Amino acid sequence: MRPSRLDRGLPADPLPVLWARWLLRLFIVIYWGIGTLYVLRTPLWQVPDEPAHVNYALHVARTGTLPVLQPGDYDAEYLERIKAARFPPEMSVASIRYESHQPPLYYLLAALVLRLVAPISLAETSPPAIAHAVYAIRFLSLLLSVGMLYAAHALMRRLFPTHPSLALAAVGFIAFIPQHVAMMAGANNDALAELVLALVLWRLVHDLQKDEQGWRSSIWRGGLLGLVLLTKTTVYLPALLAWVTFHVGTTRGSAFRAGKRLLGEGIVALILALPFYVRNLLVYGWPDILGLRRHAEVVVGQLTTAEFIAREGWTAFWQRAITWTFRSFWGQFGWMGVLMDARVYRALAYFSLVLAVALLVGVWHYRASSGAKRVAGNILLAAAAGTVVSYIGYNLSFLQHQGRYLFTMLVPLAAFLAPGMWLLMAPARARWAAAMAAAATALALVAALLDLGPFDRWDALALFGLAVWFVLAWRWPRWRPLWVLAPFVLLAVLDIVALYRFILPALAAHP
Repeated sequence: MRPSRLDRGLPADPLPVLWARWLLRLFIVIYWGIGTLYVLRTPLWQVPDEPAHVNYALHVARTGTLPVLQPGDYDAEYLERIKAARFPPEMSVASIRYESHQPPLYYLLAALVLRLVAPISLAETSPPAIAHAVYAIRFLSLLLSVGMLYAAHALMRRLFPTHPSLALAAVGFIAFIPQHVAMMAGANNDALAELVLALVLWRLVHDLQKDEQGWRSSIWRGGLLGLVLLTKTTVYLPALLAWVTFHVGTTRGSAFRAGKRLLGEGIVALILALPFYVRNLLVYGWPDILGLRRHAEVVVGQLTTAEFIAREGWTAFWQRAITWTFRSFWGQFGWMGVLMDARVYRALAYFSLVLAVALLVGVWHYRASSGAKRVAGNILLAAAAGTVVSYIGYNLSFLQHQGRYLFTMLVPLAAFLAPGMWLLMAPARARWAAAMAAAATALALVAALLDLGPFDRWDALALFGLAVWFVLAWRWPRWRPLWVLAPFVLLAVLDIVALYRFILPALAAHP
């Protein structure tokens, strides 16, 4: 297959397409297996906000109506007590309902699942009945996350049709981040939010590649945008920025044409979301069409950023922002109370440095291109920027340094990381990277032996592992797909270790 205009400039991929298909199936099977372990083994309610999401779904399944967020649905003192007690059966979660303002699409799906597979739970409030409902909703989330992985793979195959290894690398990165697995195996609307955003990005790149600007494509784009509006507010900005960037990049400088298409597709999206918005206006009043003003009134007692800075100072704020965001992106489980071993975070920090370099290389690859590929890169950058802006904006109000809020940019992030890692694994670059990693290993080992700094032998071991990785890529370039995929296989192993070494010992038994 000849390189398309979207994947020129990359060294050839030796991985046969048939092997790539089987490897994708293997990745999905492994992911489903690990996710199933998290679904069944993670104690009930030990995924952030899970009680509130489950209560929303149960309300819809039982009454056929959407819940109304009211004062008392967030009791900060009771929530802290029940979390500290690890959600014992004698402490009810029925009053935890602060997610009742969320857009309804996920909960409509969850209610349908409950009516089909857990009808007995709808009429009972006993712990076994509720547990049955929770597991049903968790499996729905896991299934939706599999759909998101397929959508990400389809996006990457559109971007790099002659490089199947890049699509596999993107899937591996998204699938096996431990914190991401834990969230995708919980009862929440995150999986659907990531799925619809991935579908939006796929459709935009598909239409970009095919140069499709007809009314059918506009209806598809508007319809997917409408699903975004009905799913979760955290994907509003990433999807909207990507959508606007697509039109700006494909109308060849015609502002009128771009505005006309934006208006038409926006109307399609609003038609889908309008019933929900009108209902919110009737319930919460003007202009609270998203229920966010009511939410701010209800969550009294939640720590704000201003309160934390006034109490602890700016230095503590930035230290927490960086540390908590990093750790909770990779794995800070339960309600952010279960940490992994500090040595694991150190190893992940070194790996993150490599990913950061790969990210820059990947961005450069798109920016150095022209035409459709450059526009595709702009669309992906816009989506990622939307997530970052949303994360910063949220933390301007409430202290929520949780890396899981960055997961809506995993798909665009993977679309940059995959080609960046592929280029980093070229023999010449891998040789230099191996030399740098080897030098860093030696320095860390000397510093550890002489007790000269914060480094210990674990740092040296982690850096030595990076050096070996790059040496393998340098000496055996024919196996480049293996070297690109290897770290994500190790992440899958870390998923199992995290569950049985950290999560279950900390959360499985009541104190």
